[in-house]
Amino acid sequence: MQVRAHDDVASFLALAGPLYGRDPIRHTVELTALAAGVADDALLLTVEEGDDVVGAAMQTPPYPLLVNGLPIETIDSTVAFVAETHPTLCGVRGLRERAQRFCAAWQSTLAVGGRVNVEEMLYRLGTLQPPVDVPGEQRLAAETDHPVLAARVEDFFVEAFQEVRDDEAGVRFVKGAVAAGHRFVLWIVDDEVVSMAMLRAPASGVSRIGPVQTPVAARGRGFGSAVTAAAARLARDEGVPEVVLFADLANPTSNRMYRRIGFEPVSQNVRIDFVPQ
Repeated sequence: MQVRAHDDVASFLALAGPLYGRDPIRHTVELTALAAGVADDALLLTVEEGDDVVGAAMQTPPYPLLVNGLPIETIDSTVAFVAETHPTLCGVRGLRERAQRFCAAWQSTLAVGGRVNVEEMLYRLGTLQPPVDVPGEQRLAAETDHPVLAARVEDFFVEAFQEVRDDEAGVRFVKGAVAAGHRFVLWIVDDEVVSMAMLRAPASGVSRIGPVQTPVAARGRGFGSAVTAAAARLARDEGVPEVVLFADLANPTSNRMYRRIGFEPVSQNVRIDFVPQ
């Protein structure tokens, strides 16, 4: 097997695109990132056996390496290549077995530790069942809402991934999301934003919802369900074939909420951070 790094997105897409496109739900993160445009420092890898592309992986710093495109038999070769070229890799994200296998090989190669940051369930929308009798109404975010969105995005990343709060990063995230064609759906009560959901532009027929964030003081009243259902309805009304989202398995409330409004489980995923031993 030959592992190859690509200096440009076009050459990577030519080889990895068909592989990702065979299962656009499983590869929603990769396809969404590629559609939005990746930074120059992105790590783009393909694994080839003869004339066949048998695996692909990608990372856009500071996020972990996405390994869903790596079959188990390609992982050891990929680890050896990345350990040589990018030994400071921050972590991996993907299907549990693949991420854990990559982490084990990485640990034995570089003698670093692995810490599970989050375990997630990937859901796809079946029959949408919006909640009833939730006070308030939906609307799309406008530019004047960007400061609120940036704050809520940072609230989400701090709570979900234990990241250090960086309000400027929240501002950059919102600007980048809008530039990529993503939209924010808001739930409003008495002119106050009580919940928000980001609806990503469709990639290969799949739109992903997330992050979804409701302030602690506003939880327990159905606002998160309502805004998620509103985002899903927007995608469906626009003809998007598949709508998906991730939910933290450590949060049973959100998992129950998504199932109640029509989302069906697809696969368990895990994010593992690499840490010095």
